[in-house]
Amino acid sequence: MHTETAAADPASVWMTHLERAHDRAHAAARCIEDHVEPSAHLAPAARRIEQGLAAMYDAFDGRADRPTAIGVAHARLWDAAILVARAGLPGALLALREACAELVGAEGRFPRVPLAGRAAVELQAGSTLPPLHTIERASLTPSLRAPPVPEPEAEAAVIDLPEPTTFEELAAVAERARRMTQERAQALAGRLKAPPAARAKVEAPVEVPPGYAFAPPPPLDEGAFVRRWARECFDEIGMLGLQRTPLPGDDWRACQALEARLINAIDALAALGPVAMAHVEPMAMDAPVANPMSMFAIAMIGGCIEGRDALAGAERVLHRFGPNDPAVAEAFAAAMKLAPNPFARSVLRSLYASAELGCRAIAVEVLAHRGWLEPEELAALAEEQEPRLLALALPALAAARHPGLERALGRALGQGDVHLQAAALDAMALAAHPRAAAAARAAAEGALGDRALVRLAIVGGEDDARWLLGRMHEKPTPVAVEAVGWAGWVGAVPALLQLLEAEDKETKLAAGAALDRMLGANLVDRIEVMPEALETVDVVDPDPEPPRRRESLAALVSHPRDQPSAGSAETLEVPSTDPARWRAYWAAHAGRYAPRLRVRRGQAYSPSVSLYELDRLPVSPEGRRRLHRELAARTGKNTHFDPTDFVAAQEQSLAAWASLVRGLAETPGSWGQALVR
Repeated sequence: MHTETAAADPASVWMTHLERAHDRAHAAARCIEDHVEPSAHLAPAARRIEQGLAAMYDAFDGRADRPTAIGVAHARLWDAAILVARAGLPGALLALREACAELVGAEGRFPRVPLAGRAAVELQAGSTLPPLHTIERASLTPSLRAPPVPEPEAEAAVIDLPEPTTFEELAAVAERARRMTQERAQALAGRLKAPPAARAKVEAPVEVPPGYAFAPPPPLDEGAFVRRWARECFDEIGMLGLQRTPLPGDDWRACQALEARLINAIDALAALGPVAMAHVEPMAMDAPVANPMSMFAIAMIGGCIEGRDALAGAERVLHRFGPNDPAVAEAFAAAMKLAPNPFARSVLRSLYASAELGCRAIAVEVLAHRGWLEPEELAALAEEQEPRLLALALPALAAARHPGLERALGRALGQGDVHLQAAALDAMALAAHPRAAAAARAAAEGALGDRALVRLAIVGGEDDARWLLGRMHEKPTPVAVEAVGWAGWVGAVPALLQLLEAEDKETKLAAGAALDRMLGANLVDRIEVMPEALETVDVVDPDPEPPRRRESLAALVSHPRDQPSAGSAETLEVPSTDPARWRAYWAAHAGRYAPRLRVRRGQAYSPSVSLYELDRLPVSPEGRRRLHRELAARTGKNTHFDPTDFVAAQEQSLAAWASLVRGLAETPGSWGQALVR
């Protein structure tokens, strides 16, 4: 039997104080970890902080009497503060002082009405969405790092030498003193070179059973067995979490099989019980370098296990790897966007209050994604001066139609940061801003350049489509060709047909894709590519220009008679680039389209066509984000959608969009916004 979370609101005042104390205690622990000089006081202080944090988790999760647990945490942090003061670490002392003050606030604001107890509940497997498992266990005690305690120095022997009366006796005394000093130095050097006690042990020879070439390994005890399978589940969760994105040409619903494996691994880890949960954080900390897979795994596990202590382990790993590392931050944020743990909001608001830009960026991104930003937070973010944070906040401001959006957009478009300008154009599309097309055209003529062209295509009118065609004639880059395809003006078809004969291969592919997007002719070519060519590799090659004859790693480690094969190629269907096929199709079907019509997939454009593409076609994640913004711009409505959500959540979002689109009076082929019936 297992237990469910006690009826305590993570947003209550006393828990807010407790959350701040938790954050300050970790700040003190990080100060201790950063100290490198040996100290007799810091390791004991770290142990007291560990005990204080465990008591806080008892208070958070109701595993002990909450007021008593808060008092225990206060006492342990006070003991740690005394030790930190003796070590002369003012930063850690200040953080512990603030933590103790917050604990006093938590005690003072604790509700007088007794909170509900913890009821028993069975462990249940997840289905299509990440589960929240509740496990009967003690609170997880962290393991904090601290500088080593200095070894006690051997007491120097007193040199008792006779009082010399002659020069000969004086020389003998000097020689004896020299020998004693030399012996002491040799003893000290020998102690420094001596191997650790664990290494000094000589293992007894293992007796090989009769009939065996070597002794079999000893049988696993129960703890080792659980830890072994916990490692298997941990690696599975990390791998699947970073591989959920569909490859080009794949149906986005096909990812549901990977999601089912991910949920099964979380279920299995929960079923392994408290020993497995206690092993999760050490597994993540064992990584020698920052590892996004480990970061996602522990954040996802913490987000699917009841309790504040489970998520705290993910926070410690985040700070260990570095929240300013983009790969680490992306993995942590990806897990927090999916986590059902009710304490996820508390974690994110602690990160938002941090002084580190990386922590604040993670918090704003996830809070905005999940719709958890409060009105006062939105108002503060609308005045944010940091470009990175403002860029992350703009989608939330647009979705909420916040009064501060106009000022934020003005500042964003006026700055030279191209990432911030792109985020501003996206926000204007989500908000169906009346000046979205004008801003996108101005950005395309400015620093943003080609990156603004598709953004203009999804919000612009017929004049903007003509302008995009002129831009393509001037600079027929693949992005400019793609934008003409998104705009969908029938008058651009002859120019796209002409580009099919261009010398540049990328331009020809873009022209074929643009024609397919507009006309929906389903004229495809089948090509073969190696699977590695479909994957985006984020690892930087330390030798980007290797010698041509350098052998591969597989060839180096394989026997000459057993060389690995190159593998089988993947067959992909891509829009045809054959000018003759497209001209024949256009000659047969050109009469169906009025010259000023906007078309998409062979139909006169309406928001229903964007919804069809979003729901039914194998479009890339970035393409689906564009379709979502196009729907918002063309309907004046908005609802949450993100292609990184679980498939079940995406289908709920699509159902909400379908309900909104059904309520519109669409005019197929028009360039304006659809009206409400």
